[in-house]
Amino acid sequence: MGGNHSHKPPVFDENEEVNFDHFQILRAIGKGSFGKVCIVQKRDTKKMYAMKYMNKQKCIERDEVRNVFRELQIMRGLDHPFLVNLWWGH
Repeated sequence: MGGNHSHKPPVFDENEEVNFDHFQILRAIGKGSFGKVCIVQKRDTKKMYAMKYMNKQKCIERDEVRNVFRELQIMRGLDHPFLVNLWWGH
């Protein structure tokens, strides 16, 4: 596996608004019916992450909004070295 990972949360200001513009998209690694997963690099720290982003309109049209929020809630509760951890979510 790659060496660019950590089990500790990144150091950041919790009051700082983090949005899509804070990241540079490097490459796509997956695609679903209304979203994509890309490898991104946070511009200020150069740390790499996997970013999942979804088309809001498609989520609404397919009546998947509840499932998206459920996934977000589950991800917020996870903290395990073998599972994907959520650092930011909107």
